[in-house]
Amino acid sequence: MLRVAVEVAGSTALVVILAIAAYAFGSFSLMGRHVTARELGRSMRELVRELWIGFVTQPFLPLFYLVGHRMDAFFVRRGEEGLATARVPIVFVHGYMQNRVGFFGLARALARRGLGPMFGFNYPWFGTIASNAKRLDRFVQRVCKETGAAGVDLVCHSMGGLVAMEMMRDEASREKLRVRRCVTIATPHAGVVWRGPLLGFGAASLRRGSKLLEAHAGVKLAVPCLSVYSTHDNIVHPKESSSLALRGGRDVVVEGVAHLSILFSPQVAEHVASFLAEPDPV
Repeated sequence: MLRVAVEVAGSTALVVILAIAAYAFGSFSLMGRHVTARELGRSMRELVRELWIGFVTQPFLPLFYLVGHRMDAFFVRRGEEGLATARVPIVFVHGYMQNRVGFFGLARALARRGLGPMFGFNYPWFGTIASNAKRLDRFVQRVCKETGAAGVDLVCHSMGGLVAMEMMRDEASREKLRVRRCVTIATPHAGVVWRGPLLGFGAASLRRGSKLLEAHAGVKLAVPCLSVYSTHDNIVHPKESSSLALRGGRDVVVEGVAHLSILFSPQVAEHVASFLAEPDPV
């Protein structure tokens, strides 16, 4: 029995390693025609970093479907210095084929800056963006009830940014939004150029020119929004695909980091923390 368990674990680990390697090498080779050329050494360093982030985070995907929804329980200490006076809850919204495990590094960085409390929203990425937007709305209501807060800040990665935008598009007609600020990181607001197969009911909405993205493009942002994206994202490219400037948002471009690695960038954490800590418009 033990031998069978070891063999199954070994086979599973091999599949995970091969899947991560295929993702990284394949996506890096395909993005070349959509981004500016860079020296080979820098490209290889970013590839290795993306592989490392994949190997560190992806084996924990199953665990983060099971553990609780708080993201700061592991590293926030009572009485920690530098705690913010305004405790606005932060809700993390993950991307395609992921869950909240990808935000572990960013949550830790934001907690060190006194932000939070922090909550991770898991949703079925294979569902439609519209249905997951409704799930996010219910989760935000739950967080507000649990914390007594009037609203939350959203920090989203990749497809999670589109889920948040869809939720806020629905909320915009309501008397009061429950979102104070929103950050999207590596989100394809103008769609992905990849024309190969994508899994899930919401996959069609990710593609450039989809009806949902065209609808989003025509809506001015109702709350302050920051879009952080990379010059060399191996999934979302060209970089202009992530811009929110024409809709009233703010754009920040970081140099060179890849799609998963961007969530572990100290530079990105600083941009996110600074934006969330800004005083609200009068």
